[in-house]
Amino acid sequence: MSEEKRPLKEANRLTKLLDMGLSDSDRFPVDVKRVALELTPSFNPDPITEVQGGSIGKIDGVLARHETKNEWAIFYNTDVEHQGRQNFTLAHELGHYMVHRHNRASGRFECGENDMLGKDQTTVDIEAEANAFAAFLLMPAHDFRKQADNQPFCFDLMSHCADRYGVSLTAAVLRWLEFTKKRAIALLSEEGFMHWSKSSNKAYKSGRYFPTRKRCIEIPENSAAARECYDPNARNGLQHGPGIWFSDEEVIEHSIYSEEYGKTLTVLILSDTVVYTTKSEDNEEEALLTDTYSNFIKNGQLPYK
Repeated sequence: MSEEKRPLKEANRLTKLLDMGLSDSDRFPVDVKRVALELTPSFNPDPITEVQGGSIGKIDGVLARHETKNEWAIFYNTDVEHQGRQNFTLAHELGHYMVHRHNRASGRFECGENDMLGKDQTTVDIEAEANAFAAFLLMPAHDFRKQADNQPFCFDLMSHCADRYGVSLTAAVLRWLEFTKKRAIALLSEEGFMHWSKSSNKAYKSGRYFPTRKRCIEIPENSAAARECYDPNARNGLQHGPGIWFSDEEVIEHSIYSEEYGKTLTVLILSDTVVYTTKSEDNEEEALLTDTYSNFIKNGQLPYK
């Protein structure tokens, strides 16, 4: 991925301005439309001058350069009912503007869920960077840590973060994985199989991850996630012995099922004590950023509550 740190740099640039210019009560959730229209003219000669919602088919969002003026516009799909997904789409398109607008001769970015699944690696990379920018802007590290540091994982905590930042529960969970010092794994499943998974850094380094990009992985039949129904005990955390999720390790499983979407969001919490390291030939490290932020758009913006 080219200039991997640039999305973070550009998101931090805006975050610092928002921190200085807004009161605590107005700081979150980030008003991306206002940021685009009010801040980009202050430091760029080709600002964003229009942000417009409408019905645009299967496309989530568009960033487009004006045909005759040195200006840009963002369009987003209002057919997407969940506000968290709309917010992320707006931030994603702003990310294209901040990071990529000088790199595309056509001056147009049309973004949808299939962009992360294509064979064109350049497209995959820039979409991953725009997704990373969006996550950094909407859920800045310093504030997210204030909300979640030194607290045990629970969906109530993640719901608080989701509400604070105007994102989905899944997006908040994935962001939490970036900061947690715990060995933890998040995954989304449907009809007994994983759509995707994401491990925390500590879990990955201990060899605990599911290589969903490499192969189709089945949900363990004795897990709560396999039942595909709402269970308050599973939501609050169920203790599993060895042989359920991993053959040699206990796991606390938190699972929550969405009847509307027919999918289950699961977070596995593993012991902090680990005495082994598993090396793998799977190139999962390279996939972590892409998997995480592509899922914000493809599968991650589900309104679990």
